[in-house]
Amino acid sequence: MARQPDSRRTVSMDLLDALKSAGFWSAIGAVVGVIATIAGVVLFLTIDELRNFSISVLIVGLSLLFVALVLSPRAVAIFMAGRQGRYGANVAIMTVAFFAIIILINFLMYLTPQRIDVTATRVFTLSQQTIKVLDSLEGPVRANAFFVPADDQTALARQQAEDLLNEFSRRSGDFTYRFIDPELNRSVAVKYDVSEFPVVVFEDIDTGAQQGVFNLTEQDFVTGILVATGTAQKHVYYLTGHGEASVTRQITGETDDDGFDFAIQGMQRDNYRVFPLNLKQDGAVPSDAAVLVIPGPKQDLDDAELQALVNYLGGGGKLLVLLDPDAPQTYRQLIALWGINVGSDPVADLISNVAGEAKSPMIQRTNAQFSASALTGVQIADHINNVFFTDATTTLPVIPLEDFPQFIQYSWLARTTPASWVETHPEETVYNPGEDVQGPLDVASVVQAGGSLGGQLVISENPNTLAKLVVIGDSDFARNKFFFQSDNANLLLNSVNWLAEDYELIAIRVPPIPVRELVLNQRERNFIKWTGWFFPPTLMLVIAAGVWWRRR
Repeated sequence: MARQPDSRRTVSMDLLDALKSAGFWSAIGAVVGVIATIAGVVLFLTIDELRNFSISVLIVGLSLLFVALVLSPRAVAIFMAGRQGRYGANVAIMTVAFFAIIILINFLMYLTPQRIDVTATRVFTLSQQTIKVLDSLEGPVRANAFFVPADDQTALARQQAEDLLNEFSRRSGDFTYRFIDPELNRSVAVKYDVSEFPVVVFEDIDTGAQQGVFNLTEQDFVTGILVATGTAQKHVYYLTGHGEASVTRQITGETDDDGFDFAIQGMQRDNYRVFPLNLKQDGAVPSDAAVLVIPGPKQDLDDAELQALVNYLGGGGKLLVLLDPDAPQTYRQLIALWGINVGSDPVADLISNVAGEAKSPMIQRTNAQFSASALTGVQIADHINNVFFTDATTTLPVIPLEDFPQFIQYSWLARTTPASWVETHPEETVYNPGEDVQGPLDVASVVQAGGSLGGQLVISENPNTLAKLVVIGDSDFARNKFFFQSDNANLLLNSVNWLAEDYELIAIRVPPIPVRELVLNQRERNFIKWTGWFFPPTLMLVIAAGVWWRRR
């Protein structure tokens, strides 16, 4: 018991003697100076926003090293030559080597166009259509981005545009870009007819053709490249005037659940030009239509409109039809001419459905409910895992398959399980033997035809042209409310790609960027910022000091 006070007094005396020693403060200054110098260099090389701060840290570190050397050059020399000095030198060398390796790896990855996108929705991966456009450039294309560097309001937009343009340039050696300050370089802005900015002007260097883009998105950039290079975009039309799903987006950006807005945006992201079509006004389907979409009509066609669609298919047209159980009769008549009988009663499925709702059938690959391209030659469903319909009807062949003429090829695309039936009594969900048709039942079908069952042959400038139809017995899956659920979007967009003969685009698409917000007040923001910057290095410094004190 008598030794404890002496022990405590000895430690106190040692500590007091150390505090009075110039060698002690010289060693502390050297250690802190080395740490501050390394931290300053690292911050300067890695964080642009902290460069001024990193220079201050670097100056403090060098000053402490100088003070340590002045206070006790002998102690510093002994320390550096001793075991602690060797350990410290080894740590410093390994730290420098570590950052050198990281910088080298980063530089090598910077030089290659390959990217590893680890985001949940692969938001930094260029689409297949973008890659196709960039790989097919036949001459040099330059993007002239007009931004005012000092404008803080456009700083984020500039960074987004630069990141996207940088990815474009990595993908193609024929694509370059530059940023121009329109206020300092008025003559360049006038040359490119820039009066509003920020704007990105895409320029075909060989022809001088230009196209300005104000929306800084991947799809708009690709459109600008296509227009500047004179590459024609395929046109997709969607029918209007009969209560079909259509555009519902308001000025505020809000959309209606029953709208067709997201589907239209999806087709635009695949770099199609999408237009509404009113047959009462136009009288015929435009000759430049790559695909015509009929999304859930509620009213019948008149005779002239029906004949316009018959003529379109007779000329080798490509038609995507989404019909609900209550679809008007004239659409059923049109589709029946090409071999598909669209039902008028809903389908129920006891095994594969949504949340126990038998009248909301789910189509799943694990249940073998999608057709395989190896058997049908239709690739639409090759990469689709599951799709659900909230109120579907059948799309069965009009006549037995063996009775189809050779110039019509019918293929089922999606079907229900054997535990399904056509519910002839919509008010109930009970299978009635003898009344209800039992499954499996086709709810999405494809027809490729050189003529109709009515005897009308396909007449086109290309003798190999066939009329193509994709008929799906539901339109709700493609409306705004359910478009991004499961693989609903892929079913619609893959159908458009297949009809437009853009087979390389048929794949699983990147989901939209998820909205993940962290709402903070100023105090919380400052706490996260400062603790993130200073707590880890301070903790490491305390641990290092404790280890040093214990080993001395």
